[in-house]
Amino acid sequence: MKIDGVAAVTGAGAGLGLGIAKALAQRGVDVLALVLEDAHVEAVQKELADASGALEVSILDVTRIGDFAFPDDLQVLVNNAGVRLSSRPIEAIESDEWRRTMDVNFFGMVDLTRLALPIMRHARRGVICNVSSGSLFAATPFLGAYRASKAAISAFSETLRIEVAPFGIRVVEIMPGAVKTGMNVDSILNKIADTSGCPAYLPMAQAQRALFEATEVTTATIDDAGRWIADAIFDDSGPQRYGSDERSQATLERWRTTSDEVIAHEVLATFASVIPAES
Repeated sequence: MKIDGVAAVTGAGAGLGLGIAKALAQRGVDVLALVLEDAHVEAVQKELADASGALEVSILDVTRIGDFAFPDDLQVLVNNAGVRLSSRPIEAIESDEWRRTMDVNFFGMVDLTRLALPIMRHARRGVICNVSSGSLFAATPFLGAYRASKAAISAFSETLRIEVAPFGIRVVEIMPGAVKTGMNVDSILNKIADTSGCPAYLPMAQAQRALFEATEVTTATIDDAGRWIADAIFDDSGPQRYGSDERSQATLERWRTTSDEVIAHEVLATFASVIPAES
C-alpha cells in the first residue's frame, strides 16, 4: 500500500498513539497527531523531529469534536484514544465511569470514523485502524467497563469492514498485548485490583495478583508496537485483526478459528460486490 495522503492518529500525545504516529512519520507519511492537552504538543514535536513525514499536531478531545474536520487528503485514521479508569468489580463501577469509558473508547471512535468515511469514500481509498484490546482474548475479571468498550469496537469494526470494502476502504483492528504505556503502570498486570468498595471480591483479586506474579509477561515498547501496527496498516492483503508484537500476534492466532475467518470472508464476498463502483 502506498500512503500519499494524511494519517490522523488520536491519542497521539503519549503511549501507543505516539508510537504509531512516530512509526508512520518515519516511513515518510504525513501525520496529523491529535492530542488531548497543550502539554502534549511539544513532546510530540520533539519525538517526531527527525521523521521524514510532515507533522501537524492538533488538540482534540474525542468526546467533544465540535466543528473539527479532517483534511481533504485524509487517507488513514487510527482510532487509538482510550481510557481505563479503574480495575474494579462490575458492581463497584459507578454509572459515570461506565459512560465516560464508552464515551472515550467507543463513541469518540464512532464520531471520528463517521467524519472520515465521506472523504475516503469519495477518494475510493483509505484505512480505518481501530485499537481494541488483547484483553478480549480472555474473560479477565476487574476489567468489565474497559473490555465492554473494546468489545464494542471489535463488533463495530467487523460491520464497518463489510460496509466500506466496496469503496476501497480497509478496516484494521489492533488487539494490543502488554505495551509500556502510562495506562499499564497501574494495571492489574502490576498491582492488585481495587476491591475497596466490594471486599467480597478480595480473594479473587489476590488470586489474580498471584497468577500474574507467577507469569512472565513480555511488555513491548511503544516504538516496537508502533512499528508492528504500521506494518498492519500498510498490509493491503492482510486480515482484519492484528496484535501489537509477536506474543500478542501468537495469542491472536490461537484465538482466531478457521471457521470464523471463513465466515468473515464469505460475508465480505457476499456484500462487497453489490454497491456499484460509481456510488
